[in-house]
Amino acid sequence: MKLSINNRLVVAEPGETIYEAAKKSGFAIPGLCASDHLNPFGSCRLCLCEIEGQNGTPASCTTLAREGMVVHTESERLNRLRRNLVELYLSEQPHVDRAPEVLQRLAKSLGLRQVRYPQPSHRLDVVDRSNPFFTFDNAACISCARCVRACDEIQGTHALTMLNRGFAARPVAGAAALSGDAAGFVSSNCVSCGACVKECPTGALMEKTIQEQGLPEQTVRTTCAYCGVGCTFEAGVRDGKVVRMVPADDGPSNQGHACMKGRFGWTYNDAPDRLHVPLLKQGNEWVEISWSAALDRIAQEWWRIKQTHGPDALATISSSRGTNEENYLFGKFMRCVIGNNHIDNCARVCHSATVTGMMETLGASAATNSIQDLDLAKLIMIVGANPTESHPVVGARIKQAMRRGVPLIVIDPRRTELAHLAGIHLQLHAGTNVALLNGLGHVVAKEGLIDETFVHARTEGFDDWLNTVAECTPEQTSRVTGVPAHLITEAARRYAKSGGSMCLHGLGVTEHRWGSHGVMALVNLALATGNIGKPGTGINPLRGQNNVQGASDVGCLPTYFAGYQSFDNPDLAAAHLAVTGRPLPAARGMKTPDMWDAALAGQLKTLWIIGYDVAQTDPNLKKVHAALKNLEFLIVQDLFLSETAKLAHLVIPGASFLEKDGTFTNLERRIQRIRKAVEPPNGVLPDWQVVCEVSARMGYPMWYGHPSAIMDEIAQLAPMFAGVSFDRLEAPEGLQWPVPSKEHPGTSLMHERSFPKGRARFVPVDALPPGELPTEAYPLVLITGRILQHYNCGAQTRRTGIMQVVDTDVLEMHAVDAARLDLHDGETVRLVSARGEARLPVIVSERVQPGELFTSFHFPDTDLNQLLSSSADESSKCPEYKVSTVRIEKVLPSGTPSTPMHVMLIT
Repeated sequence: MKLSINNRLVVAEPGETIYEAAKKSGFAIPGLCASDHLNPFGSCRLCLCEIEGQNGTPASCTTLAREGMVVHTESERLNRLRRNLVELYLSEQPHVDRAPEVLQRLAKSLGLRQVRYPQPSHRLDVVDRSNPFFTFDNAACISCARCVRACDEIQGTHALTMLNRGFAARPVAGAAALSGDAAGFVSSNCVSCGACVKECPTGALMEKTIQEQGLPEQTVRTTCAYCGVGCTFEAGVRDGKVVRMVPADDGPSNQGHACMKGRFGWTYNDAPDRLHVPLLKQGNEWVEISWSAALDRIAQEWWRIKQTHGPDALATISSSRGTNEENYLFGKFMRCVIGNNHIDNCARVCHSATVTGMMETLGASAATNSIQDLDLAKLIMIVGANPTESHPVVGARIKQAMRRGVPLIVIDPRRTELAHLAGIHLQLHAGTNVALLNGLGHVVAKEGLIDETFVHARTEGFDDWLNTVAECTPEQTSRVTGVPAHLITEAARRYAKSGGSMCLHGLGVTEHRWGSHGVMALVNLALATGNIGKPGTGINPLRGQNNVQGASDVGCLPTYFAGYQSFDNPDLAAAHLAVTGRPLPAARGMKTPDMWDAALAGQLKTLWIIGYDVAQTDPNLKKVHAALKNLEFLIVQDLFLSETAKLAHLVIPGASFLEKDGTFTNLERRIQRIRKAVEPPNGVLPDWQVVCEVSARMGYPMWYGHPSAIMDEIAQLAPMFAGVSFDRLEAPEGLQWPVPSKEHPGTSLMHERSFPKGRARFVPVDALPPGELPTEAYPLVLITGRILQHYNCGAQTRRTGIMQVVDTDVLEMHAVDAARLDLHDGETVRLVSARGEARLPVIVSERVQPGELFTSFHFPDTDLNQLLSSSADESSKCPEYKVSTVRIEKVLPSGTPSTPMHVMLIT
């Protein structure tokens, strides 16, 4: 559409407002309530305009552009009205001379020199400091409601609302505030995502770090180092320290949004217990040594062990929190210097079953679609995942889709926030994923809901799958899973008939005895209904850590080289020799569980662990601890003295994501830059330089001037990265692999025309029992996972203000079990399995089913993972975190006062 604004021709898209069209064309219209991320509201009235042929002065932010419009946004009349409005806003300020800067700028631009109106005596001049991360100053508030709208429209938490009218109008947090409770944000269901703070135009909502340290002097664009969403941030720096992290509006994965951890959980970077110098264990004491001595010691010990015991006595576990470049170099070091493929990363304990399952069926092991496809999906199905807590920005996007009317199906043993909101919640028993997915497949096949064209043109093995699901009737499936038969039937119909169903799955699918079978069953369902290779569909694993996707992509796996290339590929072997000068080892290496067995058997003598706290987070901790203690020389490289580091012989300090350059790859295969914002503690080297120094000392120099040169080498050796370079990654959207050439734009949608092996393959799988079933001695099933506020081992979040929100792991228990055991909220219980015990406070919760329990493992004091078995997926060795049988024993007599704790359940 063409219209005139201030005598200039402007082109607008259908649905755009005058305000949006003007802004796009370079016109600056004053406004306080308008935001690119929010629906038009029209409360501040500063964006008034005049439209020829129309009476009045409508708000340009709520008036749609129309063909042929003639609009004026500047005139003496409009300036007079705006001047009066700003004067009214200033009249609400207790101290006009200290009014918010935005109001002072507007007053100056409009020629407003004095305020004629007396200040209203009933204006509340109070500051809410209850939130750990930001304050709310009611005096600076202009009641534009942007904070309320951000909480509703972006985050979907609805923690805020507007109270009162006129001069008394103000935003309040939580339902309690409506009845006069002045406890503020801390008493509400606010999840501290920071959307309200970012949207506030006046500074009424302000970060405490800014109040304490001042505004940033510069910003550096980078990528978050928490979960796999890959949110883009602007790191605000002042006096050499980060003082603020603001989500970037053009972030391709987060679009200006964030969660509590990314927005406010970065202060661990300056924690007083950061490691600054290498530590050598002498007896029972730690001794500080120089960097050169530490690097010499690694090279000497590894050379000695290799010469004495052979290359199979050495192994490395790399970091899914490290960069692609660092992970590639650790793999190169093992293959070129040590001569084996004994390298793994924490994908082994989370999504290795996804890699196995998707490689078997599709020939590629990553998300088929992009996060933005949530806006295109006609139905969303979430299987074994809790995005509003584990991947909060994706969770918020799903809630936005639901508000647009997109149906939601959730398959989960727990009644999570999204399960509560979903149209259908299939609340199955833990460990019965394959049975339920086969049951859905049975309905699809029996009712003729197969996409025959897709199946015959692009798949193989269909008849074998049909035979497998033929006996999996809804009634039979219900008996195994506990899900009502009619819900199974209805869910299958909706998934098959939507015209575009998008599936997202998490660790509730993979962390099982038959996790890879669960992934295969999920892919089978998508193939049968044609829900793959199209926008708004697909199989999309929600990867856990910030670079767990990338660490696997660049070859930190014992089973594949970079780009998921087989070690027996002759073309790869020739290229590897040409580029590195060393032959590529052909034998597959040890997976992490294999390393524990080899260490206990005395075969593995030394292990180098980077940025991974296996002594807290791996299952069957007694076995893991025994394996680590049996090593001759354990090296741990990390930011803090973790539980694993405490068992080491040598500890090397690490540099954080804010202190180095490189790239991360998020859950949608998007490669993005991280950039150095601040200097690391004095003398601390990035991980990539550490491995280069050790490699040189062992006779194989690896010198790179910058991480960009490492990425160039990856592009040489891995065809799916051939077109990736740091120059191309300067674009805000990064690149989604595969990028097979320098001209290729990247791949937002996988398998659109073909699969890597030509056809996708149905892999029929039967439902098999989990590694443990309840017994009289251990009658309850324990499920473990993350919560919103903390992250994996908690090493980062436990060193931030997040501890004021949640400061302990808790055991969620259904009211039926609590009544049977005479337990109440806050009581400490002893949780016992066949392998160990842990003590936890109880929370009675409707989120779990009778007979099932849930807890997290963010706090090392509980030693929770010693309860878990070594049961793992047969193919991938992904541990069975989601099914462990336990019993509960009371610790204190009934009625004993419980210990105070900070707990927040997302319900």
